[in-house]
Amino acid sequence: MNALPDPRRIIGNIIRLGTIDSVDRADATCRVRIGEIVTGDICWIVQRAGNTRTWSPPTIGEQCLLLCPEGDTDGGVAVLGLFSDAMPAPSTEDLDLIQFGDGAIISYDAHAHLLVAQLPEGGKVRIDAPGGVTITGPVSITGAVTITGDVGITGKATASDDVIGGGKSLKSHVHSGITAGGAVSGPPR
Repeated sequence: MNALPDPRRIIGNIIRLGTIDSVDRADATCRVRIGEIVTGDICWIVQRAGNTRTWSPPTIGEQCLLLCPEGDTDGGVAVLGLFSDAMPAPSTEDLDLIQFGDGAIISYDAHAHLLVAQLPEGGKVRIDAPGGVTITGPVSITGAVTITGDVGITGKATASDDVIGGGKSLKSHVHSGITAGGAVSGPPR
């Protein structure tokens, strides 16, 4: 007669704390270390995996909870999202925040109604929107702006220095062929 497994041992192995030991992004699997034990390739739980899918692979050393049905670690799944001394919470403020591995941060402060994206030195933003982009509200830009394509303005354009069009200065160009009376001046030069 075969001995039945010890139920206390099975129950003790159903939920365990571990850390991510390795990640296989191509197969969307990871291995979890619990002391000297390392699981086989297992899935990690994501927020969505249907028509809407999220992708944020675990980091080696990240603490996780290992759920093992029937106590089988190789049949387990990793539940991510446990802060640890090695990977502490990125903020203590009352806001929603995502911090990326290179230090980039996206945060939203509901009390101040403020959405912020902070990129590290050399960081860039790219928006691909073939249907267009609409911004409603005042816009301030600090830094040089390059536009490839036509620009349409409904309203007034104000420049504190000068406007150059076709190599001609709006501020300092002169007209030739000026005559008194109702005559029209010549083109700028």
